[in-house]
Amino acid sequence: MRKPCRGKQCPAREGLFLLGVVFALFFQGSPVFGAELTIPDLRARAGQDIRVPLVIDQVDHLAGVKLILNYDKELLTFKGGARSQSTDSMMHVINDKTPGKLIVVMAAAQGISGKEVTLLTLFFSLKKGLTDNHEVLLETTVVQLMGDDLKDIPCKAKSGKITISP
Repeated sequence: MRKPCRGKQCPAREGLFLLGVVFALFFQGSPVFGAELTIPDLRARAGQDIRVPLVIDQVDHLAGVKLILNYDKELLTFKGGARSQSTDSMMHVINDKTPGKLIVVMAAAQGISGKEVTLLTLFFSLKKGLTDNHEVLLETTVVQLMGDDLKDIPCKAKSGKITISP
């Protein structure tokens, strides 16, 4: 009859520790741990119109979205937004009543899944007549995602920067 393993030299304990380390190293980007909403960095000239995609890296059964974005109202003028082909089944509302702040809500009865999914494209006009370079941050202050099972989907956000040249 074998004695139960006790102490620091237990092979089973070492095996569990190694399994935990491997899991932590290789499964950090798994959708179980959440998604990431990205606004890419863009470049444009003063006076131009610009399209800003809101891209989520990976999502499963996404049925609800709430975003709050802030931007510099002195350099950017919001013109509108459009769903992508991936999110065409979702209804959306963009509240732009407060210049410099957008509240975006999207919903669908059946969730969508995919990788590198463009949720929405926002359209802005850049201020005319600038003589210097400017950087404008499109900052995501709130991001909430919900699955079609009505459970929250963890998500972090990466704000984007628009570099405006004269």
